[in-house]
Amino acid sequence: MRIFDYQNRAGHRSALLLAGLVLLSAGCALALSGCEQQTPQSVSATDFALGTTCSVKLYGQENKQYLEPSLKIAGEIEATMSAHTEDSEIAQINRRAGDSAAAVSQETFALVARAKEFSKLSEGIFDLSVGPLVELWDIGSGEESVPSPDALSAALEKVDYREVQLIPADESDGSKPKVLLEAAGMRLDLGAIAKGYAADRIVEYLKSEGVGYGIVNLGGNVYAFGEKHNTTKWKIGIQSPDEERGSYIGIIELTDKAVVTSGKYERYFIEDGTRYHHILSTADGYPIENELASVSIISADATEADALSTLVFGLGLQKGLEFTEQREGIEAILVTEENTVFTTTGLRTSFELTDKEFKRGESRQLLSLR
Repeated sequence: MRIFDYQNRAGHRSALLLAGLVLLSAGCALALSGCEQQTPQSVSATDFALGTTCSVKLYGQENKQYLEPSLKIAGEIEATMSAHTEDSEIAQINRRAGDSAAAVSQETFALVARAKEFSKLSEGIFDLSVGPLVELWDIGSGEESVPSPDALSAALEKVDYREVQLIPADESDGSKPKVLLEAAGMRLDLGAIAKGYAADRIVEYLKSEGVGYGIVNLGGNVYAFGEKHNTTKWKIGIQSPDEERGSYIGIIELTDKAVVTSGKYERYFIEDGTRYHHILSTADGYPIENELASVSIISADATEADALSTLVFGLGLQKGLEFTEQREGIEAILVTEENTVFTTTGLRTSFELTDKEFKRGESRQLLSLR
């Protein structure tokens, strides 16, 4: 199995559908010659990286040359930051846990540092050192089972973001930055943030090459950049937590934003009649059980959206909604197990609920409860 299993087997995610991208506006502009302006032909490419299917869709044959380099970025991040590839930098950090610091690239160091920031922000609800729990449950392998209480307790003792030490590069001798895991048996896993980071990197590259608009979809982590055909916003469907992928509960319009969803419905197993999903609590080691079925985060920063989708899910409905309301540049869609949809105030007009099996909750009333 390829990398980032926390994200694909045990971490999140996925859950977005590109819903019939926007229609051309009525009354297409005419060229001076009197001919109707043509919609640019789309070009796309797909590959497997980061433990999932990755695709890039652009418009105009002249942009075809940027597809392969875009997907190559995802592969390079996989090779460097996989916890499950023997020669990756993250694997080197994990092997030295409790012993010595591992030298890493500035890119890996920066992402580990950012993952630790989100870990601190959430007081460990999101924790970059969750690897021992992920490996213990092994959800998605086909061989998963409910761990014993003793095994869970032992794994939890090795999960603590505060014991991840960041050692900046020493400019005086040109040494690389280093990362140290203080306790033996600790294990970093960036699966809850790496796909978002890869999406940011790919979009940054495409914009630097002058590509005006397109879609980057990394296993359901969707980044829609620019305005489609330079005139219209993108329409992105939010996956229904009750259905297989491809069914959506509503549509959001956006430009230059990422949408990342965490839900408890896609990766799970059933044992003795009980369903165990893949979003794990760092408090007791078991899958998180609260009233939420899924959380979608919208942000111009895909790295942030990726991390916050797990973080907000762990906070639960009220605290998660309060958190996202207070965080600048972030919008959220929270879906409960009772099929009620709550959104941050910034989405009241831009999110359209289309599935009649779901109803909108009153976010303002919920936020007034303290």
